[in-house]
Amino acid sequence: MRKKIKWLIPFLLIPFAMHAQSPGEAIAAFPGMDMVYQNYTQQLKLSIKDGVPVAERNQEIDILMLTDKNSNMLSRYAVYHSGYNELTELEAYTLVPAGNKFKQIKSSDKKTSGSSGNNVFYDDTKETTFNFNGLTQNAIAHVSYSQFLKDAHLLSAFFPPTNMPVLNSSFSVTVPNNIKIAYVVKNDPKGLFQFTQDKKKKESVYTWTLKNRKSVTDYGNAPNERYFEPHVIVYITSYETDQGTQPFLNSVQDLYTWNISFLKDLNKVPDPILKSIVDSLTKNETDEKIKALKIYQWVQHHIRYVAFEAGEEGFRPRQAGDVCAKRYGDCKDMSSIITQMMRMAGIKAYYTWIGTRDLPYSYAETPVPMVDNHMISTARINGEWMFFDGTDANAKFDMPPAFIQGKEAMVGIDDTKYQLLTIPVANPQKSVITDSTYINISEQGVSGYEVVNYAGYFGKEVYSSLMYRDEKETKDYVNKRMSKGSNKFILGNFDIVRSAPDQNEARINAHFEIPGYSKKVGDEYYINLNLEKLLENQQIDLEKRQVPLETEFNSCINQYHILAIPEGYQVASVPKNFSFENDLIKIQFYYKVIDGKVIAAQEIQNKKLLLGTQDFKEWNKPMKDVQAFYKESVVLEKK
Repeated sequence: MRKKIKWLIPFLLIPFAMHAQSPGEAIAAFPGMDMVYQNYTQQLKLSIKDGVPVAERNQEIDILMLTDKNSNMLSRYAVYHSGYNELTELEAYTLVPAGNKFKQIKSSDKKTSGSSGNNVFYDDTKETTFNFNGLTQNAIAHVSYSQFLKDAHLLSAFFPPTNMPVLNSSFSVTVPNNIKIAYVVKNDPKGLFQFTQDKKKKESVYTWTLKNRKSVTDYGNAPNERYFEPHVIVYITSYETDQGTQPFLNSVQDLYTWNISFLKDLNKVPDPILKSIVDSLTKNETDEKIKALKIYQWVQHHIRYVAFEAGEEGFRPRQAGDVCAKRYGDCKDMSSIITQMMRMAGIKAYYTWIGTRDLPYSYAETPVPMVDNHMISTARINGEWMFFDGTDANAKFDMPPAFIQGKEAMVGIDDTKYQLLTIPVANPQKSVITDSTYINISEQGVSGYEVVNYAGYFGKEVYSSLMYRDEKETKDYVNKRMSKGSNKFILGNFDIVRSAPDQNEARINAHFEIPGYSKKVGDEYYINLNLEKLLENQQIDLEKRQVPLETEFNSCINQYHILAIPEGYQVASVPKNFSFENDLIKIQFYYKVIDGKVIAAQEIQNKKLLLGTQDFKEWNKPMKDVQAFYKESVVLEKK
């Protein structure tokens, strides 16, 4: 790191030779780009302070402007830090070409403020922002900063940047001889990272370098980048003190020991008010499942989820009685109150740590805190494990939120014992859309009436989406949900039937018109009854798409378009039926002519939450036939 005294100097003249790549070399390597990372390095230095491991992280970034375009992308830059990652030094400036040298112009308008984040466990993140000045072609935006990491359990993974090309990127870890580490390199089958280890007398330096990498294309419906972007995870397994070798994160048991330490004094004294609530909820009930249902629904209806945490409190649940009194809490607090209330009702309930589906890690592979970012409650009821997430006010009793299904959970049995369980993935038949659309045909187009039932995660989605919408917003939502056929779709009168949220069911009924949709040629009508082509353009480009494809939940969509045959007409032809099934998807398209009506059915079942690149060929197998099927029409002729 450079000395802070440079902040007092208006500008310096620095030779071009300081920088390895010239703009011409960068343009040749990445033609058409406006800017590149000339240098992106992170250095992690481990040590022992006051008898425990700590770390210092130094980051240095140089961004080379290849053109004058899009310089506004860098004009306001941010560095993020928190109570656990204390920002200790920051330097930023722009190097502007001046003949054969650079003129250094310091950054301006530096400010530090809170920054809201998506981390469920805690959110005391701050951002220090500043302006890069003088960003012209061939200029270099430079920022370097240091952070003190107070708890070495919380080392973060190293990700090379993906938003623009990278000429030089490296990650190094300096490890003294009295600390032992392990590391995992994720998503690097092609060996993009080059690894070296330099063993010295008192320490070892581990380094991963990556050079000349293109920016990464954004793909729709992709999972979190941790599933596919190369990154390095380093963690401490043990360290030496005067008392000998101390375990740190050498095993899942070590991680559990760290997790459970935050529950040391939790709910040791029963809260009388909470106990009276539990007694009133479960009075005269003997079935544990009914008791658990009433407790869970009470928490959903009375305790508001709020994500707000800072420092160590981001890992420490609050007392259940305090959560009850305040009527709000984060995920840990919800775990606290649900677990405590169930225990008061005589149910075996346990505090549980879990990673959401944003995290692809397993406890065995990476026994570190980054494997989980959430807390729930788990109970053993009538011989069955059940999972309760209090952060979702609309989650069904026996259907945990979609964002944790399929994930591994660490269930805290007691102070030393835990059990790893997997949250079940909901059967596709649990989340169903049943769409019955009745169609009348005329020379002007078609009109009709839709009855669409939503169940499971679909129902929860509809129910949640409509909770806080006004009349206009509700109509816009219904129009978007019900629209089909063409962009000429006109929504008529509609009504919404919503059951209680814990049932995860909803229904929308709507009248509609689609002018010009049918086609009349002479005495014949031609109408494509695939008003909604659910699998249109779903063939995956095997050459372009290099990342997995994620679905929020497995589901069934049963869609029936029911055409009333106009008086004086009969069916001349209907398309052939089509069916396909493999481990990823089940498709059934068929037509029936019954009682003066033509029924066109699309029944589609999605079976897998995450399609890896190895699944793409299997997914594509039916898609060409599906696209051809969607082009077929029903033909009606005069009798």
